[in-house]
Amino acid sequence: MRWLIIGGVLALVVTVYALVDLTVTDDRRIRRLNRVLWVVLIVVLPVIGPLGWLAWGKGPVSSARPVAPDDDPSFSRSSDVTDDEADRRIAEIEAQLAALDAEVEIVRPEKPKPKPKPQPEPDPEGEAPADDETDGQGHRAPDDGDAARA
Repeated sequence: MRWLIIGGVLALVVTVYALVDLTVTDDRRIRRLNRVLWVVLIVVLPVIGPLGWLAWGKGPVSSARPVAPDDDPSFSRSSDVTDDEADRRIAEIEAQLAALDAEVEIVRPEKPKPKPKPQPEPDPEGEAPADDETDGQGHRAPDDGDAARA
């Protein structure tokens, strides 16, 4: 009885592994049948289906997507520029940038000056408004500290 349970758990594990592997595999690597038929075989035949997928269903890695040039080591080796040449070019560019920095003077704009407050204009008739404590020429009357007047 114990072996039957262990065999069932192993069959379930292999089935789940095969299904997950099938879902993440690129379409160009799937051989013999299409993806839907492989899912049906794996689910319907719990031991034979996953083993068939792992043995015959998945193509070699070489039929997968091509590697991008940045990730391909043979592409980076095919460059005509040696390390010494690259270092020399970098030094030239840094010298040119330093010369440009020395030529260009950074001009920072000045802060704008605050505008002065406008002075109240005197009344043309020489009379101050009733609510203003100024004499007729726009000068404030001295405060004598009398609180009753306020």
